Amino acid sequence: MRLFNQLLAVCLFSACFFSCKNESKNNVSQDTINTYSNYVNTMKSQGIATGNILVYENGNVVFKSSNGLRSINPIDSLDIDSQFRLASVSKQFTGMAIMKLKEAGKLEYDQKVNTILTDFPYDNITVRQLLYHISGLTDYERVIANHFVKEDSTKQYILGNDEILEVFYRVNPELDFNPGEKWDYSNTGYLVLATIVEKVSGQHFRDFLKEHITDPIGMKNTTLYKYKLGADANMPNRVFGYNLALNQQDLVANDYDIVNDVRGDGGIFSTVEDLYKWNMALANHTIIPKAYLDEAWESGQTNDGEYVGYGFGWFLEYNPGEPRVINHSGGWVGFSTFLHNEVDAKSGFVILTNDSGLNFGSIYNNVRRIRAGEDFEMPKKSVYKAMAKQLYKTNVDDAISMYHDVKTDTINYRVSESDINQLGYLLLNENRVDAATKVFKLNMSEYPQSANVYDSYGDALLMQGDSLQALANFKKCFKMDDSLIYANEKAEALENELSKS
Repeated sequence: MRLFNQLLAVCLFSACFFSCKNESKNNVSQDTINTYSNYVNTMKSQGIATGNILVYENGNVVFKSSNGLRSINPIDSLDIDSQFRLASVSKQFTGMAIMKLKEAGKLEYDQKVNTILTDFPYDNITVRQLLYHISGLTDYERVIANHFVKEDSTKQYILGNDEILEVFYRVNPELDFNPGEKWDYSNTGYLVLATIVEKVSGQHFRDFLKEHITDPIGMKNTTLYKYKLGADANMPNRVFGYNLALNQQDLVANDYDIVNDVRGDGGIFSTVEDLYKWNMALANHTIIPKAYLDEAWESGQTNDGEYVGYGFGWFLEYNPGEPRVINHSGGWVGFSTFLHNEVDAKSGFVILTNDSGLNFGSIYNNVRRIRAGEDFEMPKKSVYKAMAKQLYKTNVDDAISMYHDVKTDTINYRVSESDINQLGYLLLNENRVDAATKVFKLNMSEYPQSANVYDSYGDALLMQGDSLQALANFKKCFKMDDSLIYANEKAEALENELSKS
């Protein structure tokens, strides 16, 4: 399985800033505010970045902080105005763009996509199905990986919607399922939605967002960024993603991907303060009438009536009749983000990080804990980072022995199938194939009921040249879990190759 860029990172730090208001209307105690500050300062003292955080209650900001690196080349610290890539948090802006076109009478949610995009090769998908992630469109990343031809192997290509859809339309891949049959998170769907906005409005998506969404509510530090590889004088506060090399010593960039110019499913850069403005504009209905938001925050349904828990670009965390809570996470290259909006309470929080998600889960959990009046907890050590450190110090066998020594120490260590799997792929990326194979084999012995471990082991075996055993593991993976389509695709491709030899 492809290793997504949820990699490790060293967390150097910068100054921590916080602001608070003590008005009783905030209903937030000074002890709670102090706990936020103590948490960030404690993380900072241990060299752990927390990125940029903003918390607001009853419409008022009660805490904000900045702690980490804006860039590693040159080394530069974050500040509260740093502009982070939002990744999938961008999807709610795409949903709003579609809503604005609906408000203007320029499209209907149940309109067929191919009545707008005439080259769109499917005649049974609606705009609403794209919004709800129930369209069945396959992943565009997989299509690009398999079918985009690099004419210049030395060039770092940066593809956007036009280039991607050109390949997508040419390949015309089968749908993963019939539209409306089930829910399956789809970046492709939101890419298509942004292209719909451009077709209907006659504007580039960037300009539409600026004119109709961000400028009207004063989001002056928010933009759909035209990606550049290096520093950009026109965007001096831009944040770059980074991580820590597998040797646990070197800082390395984690900012580039071939599809970094895709718009609709990601690509927007913003600040914590601008996102606070956005959440408040939604809560106060200042950007679009309440009736449109009420519809956007109703759960989509599959053809058989099952609720999917997703609206027009937001996950929904409430039941009918309860106070509305909407949110969305984002993860792309070095960035992990989260935007939480308790609409009716006019409260929420923003977390923006760029160190490849090293401690993102811990940061998120601690913001939730502190808001609930609980104390914070320091993050556990990553077992795969400790294994990697040992591996580079001695060898993979010692690293595996160390794993067995600490795996039951759940107080101090975080141990999971995904962690071991990640280490295996990181080793493959560094061409340490034999070591990776042993790590994947360890994962199989620890988690024999997981289908994915067999796919991963198959990847390593294939790189070792053992095609027959690789094929057997791909097939076993798909037999255990037929939703893991990638394993079946690899098995079929490998069988075709073996039949030719």
